[in-house]
Amino acid sequence: MSAAARGAWLLALAPLLAAAQAGPPAFTAPPGSARAPAHADAAPAMDGLRLGQDALDLYRRTCAAAAGDAAGLIDRALAAGLQPYQGEGASSAAGLLGGAAGLVFVPPGRGALLQLALAGDGRCTVWAQFAIGPVLKAGFMSLVESLRVPGSSLRTTQDRMVQLAGGWRQQIGFELRDAHGAYGFDAVTLLSDQPGVQALSSAALPGAGR
Repeated sequence: MSAAARGAWLLALAPLLAAAQAGPPAFTAPPGSARAPAHADAAPAMDGLRLGQDALDLYRRTCAAAAGDAAGLIDRALAAGLQPYQGEGASSAAGLLGGAAGLVFVPPGRGALLQLALAGDGRCTVWAQFAIGPVLKAGFMSLVESLRVPGSSLRTTQDRMVQLAGGWRQQIGFELRDAHGAYGFDAVTLLSDQPGVQALSSAALPGAGR
């Protein structure tokens, strides 16, 4: 996937994730999204399975651990050794944040592969640029299930297939309620095992707080 096509996909997906966490989404494919290739034609030499595991670990330590806590998320990003992102064009911080105010951090030396986007409203998204969709989805499902503890409740809020950027992706979301409030956890992953852009996101739902 070219940098331009990947950037266009980022701009298309970021609002989709934000809408999913704000309430029941009404997905409309953005103009031109179906024309962009879904797979990475020029993926860097790397292990897509390892990248997926690294993305899940970053999501677990940040978005999942401090969902909705904007200040706590920044602290966790810095504690993990991440640094400010210096991307350009559609893959800039603004693109990764879907136009919202916020900050983007990346692991040193891996800014082209993994990004952590922290919106000012507490929305948190891990972008994995060349991960393997089915592996990332399985890890996400396991991680979210592990967040359920006695006294909390977990329910599926959406599970659907969407054709986005020329390929079929699964969008799945969960709502976790506990003594502190309610939190949304969402993922958009490719159905095929071709490496491509994937996203894992979390946010506090209205009325929640930690």
